[in-house]
Amino acid sequence: MAEAQTALYLDDPKLVAEVRQTVMESLWAQSWLIMGKASAGDDLPVLNEPEGALSKKHKHRSAHPKPQRRERGLTVSQMATEASLWTAKGPDKTTLYRLLEAHGWLKRAPFGRGQSRWFVSDEAVKEGYGQTVDPSNLHSIKLSGGRRSFPFPVFYEDKVKDVVWTLGWDIILKAVDAMEGKKARLAWLMDHHSYLPNKTIADLSGVNVRTVERAKA
Repeated sequence: MAEAQTALYLDDPKLVAEVRQTVMESLWAQSWLIMGKASAGDDLPVLNEPEGALSKKHKHRSAHPKPQRRERGLTVSQMATEASLWTAKGPDKTTLYRLLEAHGWLKRAPFGRGQSRWFVSDEAVKEGYGQTVDPSNLHSIKLSGGRRSFPFPVFYEDKVKDVVWTLGWDIILKAVDAMEGKKARLAWLMDHHSYLPNKTIADLSGVNVRTVERAKA
């Protein structure tokens, strides 16, 4: 039980206990039916789980690495507005999301029914750079469903500068400033950073958004 509650520390410990008990009772009942010791509808012995009764082959193995730390970290919005992280004007939130995705820090994945959300990549979680958290600290997609769980990515404060350094935002700004002419700036951005939002490319190159849309088309 302690291991389950530690692994699911973002969920209500009581809910974890209830779910685990339900699962264990179901497995207990199935084992008696499979072994022929009881028939459907019979009263089964009360589950009295001994220490270590759940074998390794039945232990749940998460498809995603567990967060290595419990502090919450900085959200992408906080990173975008934190002036100390940027030597020049930092990117807006939407642009920062695209930068983080392009450099492997974030991924967008299906979440719930007909939804998709940003998650810290498995590699970043495994290496201890950040995690995906639920602000209520009560729900997860597995236990509460997509409607009650609202996860978002965060990066640990002592790792944020390392993450930002890899994005090369300052290099992009310097390269654009060194170019003469809107066409040259647009062409360079389309060749090297077409993943950026249309508005960001338009602002950096000096053209309008429609021109960027035509260039991408």
